[in-house]
Amino acid sequence: MSSFKRRLKSICSTKWLCDDTCSLGLTLMVALLCFCILPTNGQQSIGPDTQQGRQLSLKQQLTLGLKAVTPSDKEFIDLVVLRVEQGKLPRSLVDSTFLWARQRADAKSYSRSLRPMVYFKPGLIARTKKLHIEL
Repeated sequence: MSSFKRRLKSICSTKWLCDDTCSLGLTLMVALLCFCILPTNGQQSIGPDTQQGRQLSLKQQLTLGLKAVTPSDKEFIDLVVLRVEQGKLPRSLVDSTFLWARQRADAKSYSRSLRPMVYFKPGLIARTKKLHIEL
């Protein structure tokens, strides 16, 4: 018999480990120790000024996320960013259209990779017309 098996057998045969009250106490101590070690929401610094990783500007997000490569794509993104900064175009509308275009490009891309910009531009134009927002 190996030394590991002998040690394991001797530990398992000890009286205190077999006693129900000691096993329960040991379990409660381990649970309490785990509870005290884990950070709570009050201990974590989650706030508006805390940056979780690298933050991208709207222009960078749209250019990179939509794979904008042509000059007309970049002009459209510049226009969108300008309208958001002016307060004429809601950021939430841009973000939701951005996510929709990326999901649509992934779903439609079977053998080739489609650029999400192909869906973003007409999608955002259609949504802004529907809401009577000048783009």
